[in-house]
Amino acid sequence: MESSLRRILVCEYVTGGALCNGPLPTELMDDANAMVAALVGDLIALDGIHVTLCWDNRLSPPSFPSDRVALFPVSPGEDPEACWRVAADLCDVVWPIAPESDGLLGHVATLFRGTGCPVAACAPDAIALASSKTATAARLAAHGIATIPTVLFGAPPPPAARHVVKPDDGAGCLDTFIIDDIAAWAPPHPGRWIVQPLVEGEACSLSMLVDHSGGVRLLGCNRQKVERGDGSFSFHGVEVGVMEHRRAAWEPLARAIAAAIPGLRGYVAVDLIDRPDGPVVVEVNPRLSVGYSGLSRVLGWNPAGDILALFNTTSADTGRETAHV
Repeated sequence: MESSLRRILVCEYVTGGALCNGPLPTELMDDANAMVAALVGDLIALDGIHVTLCWDNRLSPPSFPSDRVALFPVSPGEDPEACWRVAADLCDVVWPIAPESDGLLGHVATLFRGTGCPVAACAPDAIALASSKTATAARLAAHGIATIPTVLFGAPPPPAARHVVKPDDGAGCLDTFIIDDIAAWAPPHPGRWIVQPLVEGEACSLSMLVDHSGGVRLLGCNRQKVERGDGSFSFHGVEVGVMEHRRAAWEPLARAIAAAIPGLRGYVAVDLIDRPDGPVVVEVNPRLSVGYSGLSRVLGWNPAGDILALFNTTSADTGRETAHV
């Protein structure tokens, strides 16, 4: 490898070996693969970038050019975190992707920061706050941002005909239930559960780029493909850029969220319910999300370079010249 190349370590939690000593969660695999494919594809479209990709050795190898992407395998019986530290020592920047559940995103970001390698991640305080739906809702409401009323299960629920119950640190639609009689409901397993009123409207998301000073560039106005079943929701991906007609309404929201949660940096995703009277925030994801998949194709330029530039890297003039194919 030429010494002039910037070596970027991409470590996605599900595919990157964190679960090498246990079963792989099939319900998360499609989203994980989509994020890896989009991010690595954008990175190697930048001049002077070489990617090292942490990879669970039980999975089929991804189809990236071998001269631009090196797999760093993590095998059953190994300590994945020890493997990740070794991989980080070989690279110039680490880009971690992990769910907020059980504090995983914060833990992984802290682990990589401990190696001394720059980490493309939000500040620890921002990750911690956004990892809790109750804390996020309270912070946003305190800044006058419309959000869903949120209380811990067991507290008096917000008035509503139907309620939504989910883990306080949940990811996506996993363990998210629609409840007709909240007084008769019991959690299926221990944990910190929250209760919200069921808010009608269109499930959407925005993708934004937040700089060091809290300045925001709204990248994508997206629709989420969320289906409501018998007592639950199911997630079927994101239609990137199809809500562009809502940009004027969502740009002030993006700026307000960044101001309310200092330490957001790089790529940040926001889930929201769009209603005739305006958007209502569901949650803030301080990390790469499924909405990144296809984003460069919709934008017509490559956002990976702009994101890397926020983390003290020298990444091929921000990548606007080489859009993802």
